[in-house]
Amino acid sequence: MKKIILAIVILLLLISLAFNVPNWFLSQEHRAEVTNKIDSIELDIKGVDTTIISKNQDYVEAELKGKGNVNLNKKGDTIEIEYHRQWFSLLNFGRKTKLTVTIPENYDRDLKVEVGSGNIDFKLSDDTVLQSLELEVGSGNIDIESLKAGNASLEVASGNIDMKHFTGELDIDVASGNVSVQMDKLVGNIETEVSSGRIVLDLPEDSDFTLNGEISSGTIKNRFPLKNEESGNNRLRGTYGSGKYRIDLDVSSGTIEIK
Repeated sequence: MKKIILAIVILLLLISLAFNVPNWFLSQEHRAEVTNKIDSIELDIKGVDTTIISKNQDYVEAELKGKGNVNLNKKGDTIEIEYHRQWFSLLNFGRKTKLTVTIPENYDRDLKVEVGSGNIDFKLSDDTVLQSLELEVGSGNIDIESLKAGNASLEVASGNIDMKHFTGELDIDVASGNVSVQMDKLVGNIETEVSSGRIVLDLPEDSDFTLNGEISSGTIKNRFPLKNEESGNNRLRGTYGSGKYRIDLDVSSGTIEIK
C-alpha cells in the first residue's frame, strides 16, 4: 500500500512540474519578413489572450508565452498566424497564456483576425494605416485603442468590441453581442445590421450623413437633429449636415444608438 501511495505522490509531482513550467521556458517566437509581395496578414486565434501591436520593423513576429503552439507561415501573398491550445491547458493552474503579434507600423495592406474565444487588445501606432481590417468574433472581448483603415468589417456572433478613434468606412454585423465605435471624424459610409444585440456609434458634431434606418423589431436611437426626417412605419430617415456619407441601419431585434 505504501508503495502505491508513494507512486501516486510521485506521479502528482511530475504532473505539477509538467504543467507549471516557467513561462520563459515555454516562450516561442516566430517571424516572417513583410515584402512587397505580401498583401494580407491573417490571424486565427482561439482560447488565448492576444495583443496586436505595430512597431518600426520590416517583419511580422508572433511571440507566445505559456502553453500551446503558434504557427507562422507564408502562403503566397499571405502571412498566416495560428494558435493551437493543447488539450491539457485546462490544467495550467491559473498561469496565463499570452500571445503578442507585432506587425510593421508602415504596413498598409489587409489585416484579417478570426477570434474563436479570448481577449484581444489592438495597440497600433498612429503611423499604421491599414487598407482593410476584417474582424470576426465568435466569443470574446476586443479592445481597439485607435485604428485608421480604408474600411473595417466587424462580424460578431457573441462577443464585445470596443473601438476608439476610428477613421474609415465601416461595416458591422452583430448576431448577439455588443459593438461600440467612437469616431474622431466621419470620412466614409457606415452599414450596420443587428439581429439581437447592441451597436453604439459615437460620431463627432461636424459629421455629414444621410441616415436610412429599417426596423423589424428593435430600436434606433439618434441624438442628431435630422433634416427632412421620416420616422414611423418601422423606419427612420433624414440628413444631417451636408448628407455626404451614407449610414444604413438594419435592426431585426436589438438596439442601434447614434450619439
